[in-house]
Amino acid sequence: MVSQSRKPASSRDRLLAAAAAEFAARGFAGAKVDRIAARARLNKAMIYYHFRSKAALYREVLLDVFRTIADAVSEDAADESPEAGIRHFIRSVAGVLAERPHFAPIWLREMAEGGRHLDASRAGQLQRVLGRLERIVHGGRRRARRPAVHPLAVQLGIVGPILLFLASTPVRARLAPPAGDVAGIDIDYETLLNHVEAATLGAMTQEAPAVDGSTRRRGA
Repeated sequence: MVSQSRKPASSRDRLLAAAAAEFAARGFAGAKVDRIAARARLNKAMIYYHFRSKAALYREVLLDVFRTIADAVSEDAADESPEAGIRHFIRSVAGVLAERPHFAPIWLREMAEGGRHLDASRAGQLQRVLGRLERIVHGGRRRARRPAVHPLAVQLGIVGPILLFLASTPVRARLAPPAGDVAGIDIDYETLLNHVEAATLGAMTQEAPAVDGSTRRRGA
């Protein structure tokens, strides 16, 4: 049997991969199109052929991740419990980000710089992600008496630890104590995701404090 060879990456895909590595290492301002082209093993003119500018290439790197995450979390089963929905949401986001290790430093730097490269297309994909989480959260509130939890707060509690974990991988590796030291700072990805799941579900399922006629104002 003749094995089928994998289809080689297109010049556009090679540029996106090379750009992601360059932007992660140096940020938008420090990135150079010459280095991106060299990393992709292409002529610099190909960048302008596919993307017209460094800014357009950078925005496409962002859009690729946002759109992939939005597609991954968009499955919406009517009979899905809030707990199952949250677990699926977390694992979907975590899977996409793990497959794109360069994105975490890019996004954290973008946020620190005020999100100046976010436009309607990228914001629209972020809204898709938040909208999916809102349906999960509100579905849980309809099915049980629970305190109101803001979908954005839930999303920050999910995405924040994952991004920081992935972005800090080199630092944790450098600062890790000798093998066998129980005070080690490193944990594996699965342990982190289990913690994020438990924290998120705990926030969603915590019962609201009872309020009745016997409740008095403090100091009354």
